[in-house]
Amino acid sequence: MKQITKYILALILGATTLVSCEINDPIGDIARTGDIAANIYMVIPSSIVDAGNPVDFHAEYWSVDDQFESLSIGYAIQAKMSYSITAVATNYTYTMDSSEVAREYQPIKSFEHSSDNYDAEARAYVINDDFPVSYTLATSGIGNSDTYNEELINSVFPESAIAAFYDGFFETLDYDLMKNLVVTKHAIVDEETFESHWNTETIEDPAGGDPIEVKTMKEESVPTLKSYTKQIPLSDIVYNANKFIYEIAYTKSYELNTRFRIVNGTGIENFSEVKTITVN
Repeated sequence: MKQITKYILALILGATTLVSCEINDPIGDIARTGDIAANIYMVIPSSIVDAGNPVDFHAEYWSVDDQFESLSIGYAIQAKMSYSITAVATNYTYTMDSSEVAREYQPIKSFEHSSDNYDAEARAYVINDDFPVSYTLATSGIGNSDTYNEELINSVFPESAIAAFYDGFFETLDYDLMKNLVVTKHAIVDEETFESHWNTETIEDPAGGDPIEVKTMKEESVPTLKSYTKQIPLSDIVYNANKFIYEIAYTKSYELNTRFRIVNGTGIENFSEVKTITVN
């Protein structure tokens, strides 16, 4: 009876050992699935580059199968836009930043794998090289110029940015300044109609002088007065007569989200971590 009991216990222990080995066999798991990807490590010494100049990089790679079908480096391009519009009369400035994907990831430069790339100290294959950055990715823009190019400004400034500027500008206007702009200077509306949109309240002068008239905008007239304000030419609002410039600016720059790509002998693709480079 004791021998039977020992035999059963031995079977249970043996089964447990087999299960334990199966669970803690990551290499075996990888081999069974066949999804063996190469390992990649990449360093880019500088995160800023001038357009047209090459970018140096250092890459280390290795794979369990020690086979490599394709080696390349490439990047996706992120466009970064910045907008600024200043109303000189009230010193109100509207700013907006935005970004968009200008191009999805594309390979830029390919490399040949060679056993000569092996570095015993790093225990990996090593590539020290560079890749090109096009002149067309240089930062561009317009800003605080002595000329006003309406066609150019309308082509680069989103309608939403200009509309938001007018909304903010409207909030900074008082009765006198708005009247000067929409009645006296630009004749957008006649004086009588303009006055009909305001309440007049007489208050005492704290200094003891003559009573003071205070103009307050009628709540129901806000949309109409705002529509008058939006008819003031943008060029007039942003022109600084003291500096002889138009205070409206736009810049467009680019960032490169760079990765090293490897396809190993089993046809499995893998990438390094993304390295972001700002282009001047």
